[in-house]
Amino acid sequence: MVIAMNATTDLMPDIKLHAADVSVFYGEKQALFDVSLDIQERSVTSFIGPSGCGKSTFLRCFNRMNDVIPSCRVHGKIIMDNVNLNSQEIDPVLLRARVGMVFQKPNPFPKTVYENVAYGPRIHGLAASRQELDFIVEDSLKKAGLWKEVADRLNDQATGLSGGQQQRLCIARAIAVGPDILLMDEPCSALDPIATTIIEELISNLQSRFTILIVTHSMQQAARVSQKTAYFHLGKLIEYGDTKDIFTRPQNAKTEAYISGKIG
Repeated sequence: MVIAMNATTDLMPDIKLHAADVSVFYGEKQALFDVSLDIQERSVTSFIGPSGCGKSTFLRCFNRMNDVIPSCRVHGKIIMDNVNLNSQEIDPVLLRARVGMVFQKPNPFPKTVYENVAYGPRIHGLAASRQELDFIVEDSLKKAGLWKEVADRLNDQATGLSGGQQQRLCIARAIAVGPDILLMDEPCSALDPIATTIIEELISNLQSRFTILIVTHSMQQAARVSQKTAYFHLGKLIEYGDTKDIFTRPQNAKTEAYISGKIG
């Protein structure tokens, strides 16, 4: 899927996203302060920090979800494929097909398992026939690690699946429209430990195909699934680097205090 935009900035070949001086305001309150970082292609990047630190607000900048909040204003640039996603020329609907999102709680449509996955490809005209649509549904469910569990339940209501299965269905739904990027906002916070392990293994498997950004309240999860980690505090990006370095030898005292449990 192509988003028609004018070229703005050339990125290094391995950089998928470039954020430059991104600030977010809710009315007069500033929630995010001049955040700049680069996201590597086909990698997993975790955003960590205390509740209310701005990590979810920053995540929503990448698919313009903040646009749906009337009082919200976003300043700065986010560059993908040499175009600024914050440009007024961008169609947010097309952007959200390129940048899929999985939310904190599973939110399947009140439809069948099949229709949940087929909905996006159908409305975006990605399948010319029922056979093509069937292939997209099966392929997406396989990539989400769910096919074997639902192959004989495609016409059942999605709400009848377990919580972990519903979350993987939501991942399959996001994958089905062929995104480049997957955003995950605390995708395991409503799941039990077994379902969490399955989702984490899935994230590792998906990394070879997608650039993944994940907000997590769990430092252990960030350490397990991501190659890069960004630590936020009071709306500011405090430190960003290789995950192993962030957790073993942080360069900023605030990061060290959070990692060690002195603040939280």
